[in-house]
Amino acid sequence: MLRHLTAMATPATIPLTDQQRSLILMELTAILESGPFRSSKRYPAMLEYCVRHTLDGETEKLRERQLGIVLFSRPPGYETSSDPIVRMAASEIRKRLAQYYDLVGERAQVRVSLPPGTYVAEFRFLPHPNTASVPSAPDPLEGSLGQTHLEPVMPMPLPIVSEGALTKEIHEGRRFYRLILFLLLVAVAMAGVWGIQRARANRRIPEFWRTFIDVNSGPVLTVVGQLVPHADGKTDPEPPLSSDIYRTSHYVSVGDASSAMRACLVLARFGMDCQMKAVSTTDLSNVHSRPAIFVGAYNNPWVLRTTQAIPYRFGELTCKCILDTRTGERIGGVDFSIPRDQITTDYSIVASFHSDVTDGPVVVIAGIGPMSTEAAAEFTTLTERSAELFSRAPKGWKGGNFEAVLTTDVVNGIPGHTRILKTAFW
Repeated sequence: MLRHLTAMATPATIPLTDQQRSLILMELTAILESGPFRSSKRYPAMLEYCVRHTLDGETEKLRERQLGIVLFSRPPGYETSSDPIVRMAASEIRKRLAQYYDLVGERAQVRVSLPPGTYVAEFRFLPHPNTASVPSAPDPLEGSLGQTHLEPVMPMPLPIVSEGALTKEIHEGRRFYRLILFLLLVAVAMAGVWGIQRARANRRIPEFWRTFIDVNSGPVLTVVGQLVPHADGKTDPEPPLSSDIYRTSHYVSVGDASSAMRACLVLARFGMDCQMKAVSTTDLSNVHSRPAIFVGAYNNPWVLRTTQAIPYRFGELTCKCILDTRTGERIGGVDFSIPRDQITTDYSIVASFHSDVTDGPVVVIAGIGPMSTEAAAEFTTLTERSAELFSRAPKGWKGGNFEAVLTTDVVNGIPGHTRILKTAFW
């Protein structure tokens, strides 16, 4: 039967029965509802597409360009060599399938896979533990009676143990079990101390970061905005460097770097690895399907792209403002044509959400001006400010995506008190 095969099978190689097709579809449903897949949109859609068209024998629909057009809205003539979106998604699906089967273990009756180099799904039917055949042992009495010889068996004498030896053995046994009990108590005590320390550490973590930390365990990439020409079109003159000094275009503002460091220090307290990268050297392959923090606003295109679909977003560069995405209402803006020391108010966005752009969890810390970016970073690291933010969550909200628009008082170019202006939870 097919379920006892150890090799992979597809309908093109071995015909599937109706029962086997039902098992595959049941397993597909379980996979799509599992932890490794339910947090994403594109990976479940691609896996289901590949499995169903494989079952229907429509393998011509499982070519890379066809998948890019149907699943990822690519134009019909797009170049697969320069746009690896399908290959990247398939690689991520294989990784998540491995995570799923690590979780379910032997409970799965069929194993679904997407082999490297193809998008045609393959299936392995595994023998169920309760139905696996066990070879019967030969009957020891089988054969002719004429060839059976009964030999007398002498009883084995019982060993003679002295009372002193028996008492010593009992004491040694008790000592052994006491040692085991002691080690168990030590282990329980250590686990209790570790649990208390972890609980205390959790209490020290601002609620703003808790969801982001809980759902991520790998390294976090922090993408920092870079210095750009002034809003009036002027640029800073090149610094008077001598010819033997290496010149770079990767200038990062001190305020944005400081804000990124604040965020990374929070993650470091929880043992997470935080890596920094300049926005000019960051492309989709760097942030795809991985936790990311984007710092800065008009100097960070990733912030402008990822906030377009959330409740509050940044307006065009000519606006230098924050808008209500649904109504287009202007929430607040900054006039940079006046001297910096005359700017009295700045605005920023802090948000934590799952981004459709990167297909991963994202935190945004972004101010219209550098003053509010620093204030926003400080806001996310203070426990009492997080409590103030989440006190505005609607009844029944169980965690997930959230966003806040902040307004910051500015005195002589230095950020002061920050207030919550708008919030959104979804």
